[in-house]
Amino acid sequence: MSTEEYNPILTRKNRLELFTLDECKEILANLLADKKQSGVLTNFEIVPASEHVGFLGEYFHLHLRYQLEDQQDEQITRLFVKSVIFQNANMEFYMEKMGIIKKEIKLYELLNKLKKFSPHLWCAKCYFTRDDLFVMENVEDLGYVALPSGTSFLNKDQLQPILKSLATLHASSIAFEKQEGKTIGVELREWLKEVSVDPDVEWYTTGLNAVLAIAATHPDVRNNPQALEYVKKELPRCLDRVYYMVNPSPVHRNVFVHRDAWGANVFYHKDQPQEKRSILVDFQLCRYSPPAMDFHLVSYLNLEPSNRKIMLRDLIDIYYETLSEELEQMGIDPKKENLSKGEFIQSLEDFSLFGLTYNCIAATILRLPDNFLKNLKDESPGDFHRFCNVNRTEDVLRLMKDYPEFADYMYECVGDLLELTYNKLN
Repeated sequence: MSTEEYNPILTRKNRLELFTLDECKEILANLLADKKQSGVLTNFEIVPASEHVGFLGEYFHLHLRYQLEDQQDEQITRLFVKSVIFQNANMEFYMEKMGIIKKEIKLYELLNKLKKFSPHLWCAKCYFTRDDLFVMENVEDLGYVALPSGTSFLNKDQLQPILKSLATLHASSIAFEKQEGKTIGVELREWLKEVSVDPDVEWYTTGLNAVLAIAATHPDVRNNPQALEYVKKELPRCLDRVYYMVNPSPVHRNVFVHRDAWGANVFYHKDQPQEKRSILVDFQLCRYSPPAMDFHLVSYLNLEPSNRKIMLRDLIDIYYETLSEELEQMGIDPKKENLSKGEFIQSLEDFSLFGLTYNCIAATILRLPDNFLKNLKDESPGDFHRFCNVNRTEDVLRLMKDYPEFADYMYECVGDLLELTYNKLN
């Protein structure tokens, strides 16, 4: 990797100087108002959330100690804080992530409203926002747990609660629009702009370049001159269609979509993991798009390609039955919203290129072996930045040589992409 000078920035003097006393009082007031209580803050503490590892922000626990009105015993509540990065980024990278977290902050205002349309819990409540951070319920204290460390792929039972949560989110967004007489995509267009799949987003384009390089080395391509010529000249243009797919559809019903529901962004109920919806977190990539976008991503990002093909029919049934039930309980006919089952299945076909392409690109980040990216972030932040946003092709190809299982997975994903593009034409 490049060894050019790398100068990280610091966004605050001390990573624990997150809140003022007045801000903590405001957070407590919002928390207690939600419970129809009142009280006085006695102390607060900020603790790094070491169990959370992310590449777009930093995470903390905010402990609030307080006394309720007319009570002597001190109470304590733990809240979750997501902050923009403290260091380990150059200014351009920092500003990009600042924009992403501002988007997520704005969208939590909408999510607090959407939560009211269904009795099911699928999202934590947000209690405080600022330009550089937000504070929300701690989902672990609500009785939810993350997937076990080291979980690579999910099975159908694990995917089902996520599909149901996404269906509830989508239905709630439709109910909100009908109640308010507004279109989410219009009202929040400034905050629902694309931040990940765009020719100006380095994370995506560096991943795309790596995928094209992998395609050129695929066993079905590398010794086939016609296939190599296609990968070199035609496949890049074909994949450019994805840039248009991520925008609101002029044909299919658009809803508020999460678009990042992979294993690290979901929590399961500790005692009833199958009966309860999963809680979704990390709403920074949300868009206003057809439900098919979420369905493709949740199934592609969480399942091995071969298993996805086996489960697909059942997964479609699980999602659509939940969506229909939620809409009907909200007094809405899915067919009148252009969301009949046939229309939904057609949308899955129309957006299949998006799902396959995104999965291949995401794999160059999410499926890397042996904590490669985490170690890079911790030990060499400059190289971490360059891998994510400048060039990752050489490293990915090297890792494929060193780790056969990683190579097999990448070739399987890219093989499915070639099946839809090159093989479909031949």
